[in-house]
Amino acid sequence: MCLSLAAAARKHLAELVLLRRVRDRIDRDRESPLDVETLAREVDLPVALFVRRFQDAYGLSPHEYRRAAEAIRNREARPAPPKVA
Repeated sequence: MCLSLAAAARKHLAELVLLRRVRDRIDRDRESPLDVETLAREVDLPVALFVRRFQDAYGLSPHEYRRAAEAIRNREARPAPPKVA
């Protein structure tokens, strides 16, 4: 593996680690408003690039991810319908 490819791979993996921390923060701080600018600063990326990289990593923008996670939590919180014998 050439040196520049190895360096690019290390940078990409480090960025994925940071994006995972941001995703975990979105899950943890679900009661507070989603501030994409603050999240982008955490990973030291411009907002547009942060959103694009988050979407590349998780298939959803940060806002879409939060809505999907909330929908899953709501679905899981609902009681199961009674079984009819």
